[in-house]
Amino acid sequence: MRFPREQYVHCPNLSATILREGALSCPVNITRLWYDGCEMASIERFDVGEKIKVVIRGMGSIEAHVTSTAEGAIAAHFIGECPI
Repeated sequence: MRFPREQYVHCPNLSATILREGALSCPVNITRLWYDGCEMASIERFDVGEKIKVVIRGMGSIEAHVTSTAEGAIAAHFIGECPI
């Protein structure tokens, strides 16, 4: 039996760092976390399709790509299995 996506969501309010191409990094706040992706808040702008690495200190990192953006918000889909 599969549950609706909303039942899998975890709202961790975690501080994280996004690593971008060119060794650029920026702080974000993970506001929602699923097994296959997350939503984050950031003052930085991201492009849909951009490859990023989400790093949570002491927990690990995972590669992802940006699936949507809005003012101050980013949604990303994980490439691989979430280590958290």
